[in-house]
Amino acid sequence: MLNLIANTSTEKKIYAALKSFFFDKGLRIVKIQFQKVKDHKLSIFLDRINGKLTVDECADISREVKSLLDIEGITKISFRLEISSAGIDRYLSSLDDLKKYRNFNVRVKSENNTSRGRLINNGPDSLTLSNKNGVTDISLSSVLDVKLDLQGMSLENIKEMEFK
Repeated sequence: MLNLIANTSTEKKIYAALKSFFFDKGLRIVKIQFQKVKDHKLSIFLDRINGKLTVDECADISREVKSLLDIEGITKISFRLEISSAGIDRYLSSLDDLKKYRNFNVRVKSENNTSRGRLINNGPDSLTLSNKNGVTDISLSSVLDVKLDLQGMSLENIKEMEFK
């Protein structure tokens, strides 16, 4: 089963600790990123299972998540926490996401490079992109991130994505 929500061992521990908390709130974790920019930053991108996630909800959830992570003691490093909705240029982290956003432009970051193109197909083991260079199959085992790519998209396509 495809799961691009968490890549590193720390991200996977955070996912395991928070998955049921978010599910109980009617939310789905789309992506977790724990990275060092200037300081350490933990970004959690969420999607409401039914409906839209508001900014106020993100602020409330942020306080609860910070407390839960402090209790769990997953990381001893201090970090800045950012909770946000998945957004229009969202990460695609499951086979359902790939199916839902088929025929839209995506950016695929794999172990070796980053590719852009229209997502024309996917299966349990690979995805297929089409771009000016032709058609490319990418093994899902090497994929780190798939994100919708707004570059070069028409306003109609962007509006269509918003209601998916």
